[in-house]
Amino acid sequence: MRLRQIEIFHAVYSCGSVTMAAEYLNVSQPSVSKVLRNAEDTLGYKLFDRIKGKMVPTAEAHALFEDVKGIYDQLGALQNRANNLKLGRSGHVRIAVMPALGLDVLPRAIAGFRQKHPDVTFDVSTAHFSEILSSIREQNCDIAIAFNPPALAGIARHPVGRGEFVCVHQAGDVPIREGRVSLAALNEREVVGIRSSGPLSQLLAAHLQNSQVQLQSVVSVQTYYIAKNLVGFGCGIALVDHLTALAGSEPALERTPLEPAIPYEVVALSDESRPLSRVCANFLRHFREVYAEVGTL
Repeated sequence: MRLRQIEIFHAVYSCGSVTMAAEYLNVSQPSVSKVLRNAEDTLGYKLFDRIKGKMVPTAEAHALFEDVKGIYDQLGALQNRANNLKLGRSGHVRIAVMPALGLDVLPRAIAGFRQKHPDVTFDVSTAHFSEILSSIREQNCDIAIAFNPPALAGIARHPVGRGEFVCVHQAGDVPIREGRVSLAALNEREVVGIRSSGPLSQLLAAHLQNSQVQLQSVVSVQTYYIAKNLVGFGCGIALVDHLTALAGSEPALERTPLEPAIPYEVVALSDESRPLSRVCANFLRHFREVYAEVGTL
């Protein structure tokens, strides 16, 4: 049976008459009768007996209907799936982020988005900047979110927001004036340093050099979150991104912005040759909203 024949058979069986089936399908009665006759000719047996104006299913029709109902339900689910994809309410989002974004902002964004769109699934990976670029170029992710990425050929940019470097320290460990700590006041201080991890560490190094400030790295790590935890255990101070500074609730630590401020951009990246799907575009809009709400100092 063809799909159109299945649709007509299902309607007539469910409605009990050609007239009601035609109204249900919003088609003419003759077209319903014609498709039904074609179906019976194809099958080689009658599906309905016409008794006193009613369509009474035959034994064969009863047997067929169990399978037809399953197919019809699948067609309905397919239609709903197609509509949800059109509206960006269904689909799969592959996302790669810097580790700091995975501490709070991204989990909040995904949880909130799935409350509204439970049919959307996610695959999340955290990586440093070079790995994020490889993930985009190898089409292993749909969206990547990074700190202060440079403009790169073949990579589309979608601005998310801004942030700035923060000094994390124990109470009273740095001089604070008007809510900020001067870079000059940190000269020769012992710090937990970050091994070069892309544009963000390069930005910090350039500002320190321009300010003629030298820091003494006593411990070197790969992620800002580890640096922050080391400060909590008494290993000096650390200059970290604002999201790492905001995450967690270590009572012994304070977070103080720098003077002068060292700002940076938070940008979503994607493959320029592959436009974002509706669901990815919708999630990115939602992520911006969450970032604006909880991702600022």
